[in-house]
Amino acid sequence: MIDGIPILSVQTITPVGLYILLVLLLFFERVVPIGRVRAAEKIADYWRESSETKQATIEKQADTINVLTKEVGATVAKVMGEIQQKAGVDS
Repeated sequence: MIDGIPILSVQTITPVGLYILLVLLLFFERVVPIGRVRAAEKIADYWRESSETKQATIEKQADTINVLTKEVGATVAKVMGEIQQKAGVDS
């Protein structure tokens, strides 16, 4: 049953005792109201969606940086080749 409560005492519990037990279970968070659970689920969903959006943005930025780096490298190679040709230097 519930940890720390013998089964025999549950069979002989009075309504006041049951109320006190419920209050203690709520106080020590053994029983959680459904509203709190739903609020925690909404918060978790919000952060999960936020994390997924952030990860997608990071991946897109990484791809863009890779493309730009390759293009800059090609441009530098082309410009340096043209400069060397104009100067008459063999590479």
